[in-house]
Amino acid sequence: MSKILLACGGTGGHLAPGIALAESLQSQNHETLLMVSSKIVDQQMTAKYRGLNFVAGRGRGFGPGLINKILFFPSLFGAIYSSLKLVRQFRPSVLICFGGFMSLGPAIACKISGIPILVHEANRRPGKAVRLIARFAQSIHLPYGVRIKNISAECQHDSGFPVRQEITPTARDIARQDLNFPNTGRLILVTGGSQGAQVLTRWVENNHELFKQNNIHVLCLTGASGRAGEVNNPTSSIRYLPFCNQMASAYSAADIAITRSGAGTLAELATCRTPAVLVPYAFAADDHQTANAVYAVEAGMAQMIPEKNIEKLNHTVFDLLNEPSKLQAMKEALARADAHNHWEKILKEVLDWAKEGGVKK
Repeated sequence: MSKILLACGGTGGHLAPGIALAESLQSQNHETLLMVSSKIVDQQMTAKYRGLNFVAGRGRGFGPGLINKILFFPSLFGAIYSSLKLVRQFRPSVLICFGGFMSLGPAIACKISGIPILVHEANRRPGKAVRLIARFAQSIHLPYGVRIKNISAECQHDSGFPVRQEITPTARDIARQDLNFPNTGRLILVTGGSQGAQVLTRWVENNHELFKQNNIHVLCLTGASGRAGEVNNPTSSIRYLPFCNQMASAYSAADIAITRSGAGTLAELATCRTPAVLVPYAFAADDHQTANAVYAVEAGMAQMIPEKNIEKLNHTVFDLLNEPSKLQAMKEALARADAHNHWEKILKEVLDWAKEGGVKK
């Protein structure tokens, strides 16, 4: 049995693949420890995984503005120090980083300690932390066709996105029953990802009458900091929730989803074959959500509306709902994408490095 450390906190897009990989590792009797942040989104997501071991790490992002940049460095030193203590106590055979500010401290600590480091980047534009860690990591797993400049090609691998075991598609009628929605009428899932999206919540609020006139049900996930448009009623046709613990049912029940375009969301949409209109978060680091969305549109998996053109969302959504052939074509493209999500490559390489205490044969 090997011990594997996973640095994966900060956003749902970093945390979800860490949880998925840890689930697979533990099913093979390996011991895992997931370093997460103290943010609300991490606490909400981890609460249900009582079979996994989590520890709160330290760190902050290299945000805009002079103050953020000044505060970043003492925070990083603190993260390295606390990670060194954790590494000495846990004694992992290998570290896998999923990007974001939570990865830097443990990555540097493991580099100092001589522990192999693997990196997983889910987005089509690698983030700052991944680009930095890639310079001293043993292996980097990236979306198909994506490469990081000035890094050996031998270290970079096409891979997929680890999807949690619970994200399993189910029949639409069963999914709707799970969520207490009727099987008649169409259902739109609206979600801004783990952090919510006020622009999407406002879109739902502004179109209540239109939805009711067209017998359309809406499940709107506002995120931890989101503001629900009305008190949630479990029997209402339009519902607002800060968070959903039944995402597989939510995807499976929906005729269409309106979402941000984080890599994790796209992987889960593909798994559940849920057509989508993507509204990329315009201020995401390196505009990676737009890059993800463009790729999905070119693959036929989704359509995209930039946030600045949100007034076009109504036309796009109703055009799709009224054209079943377009939705079916999207489902077929999503199935093709899911068939090429070879994230088991990551699992295999983690185990290869973990053998012999981190010495890869």
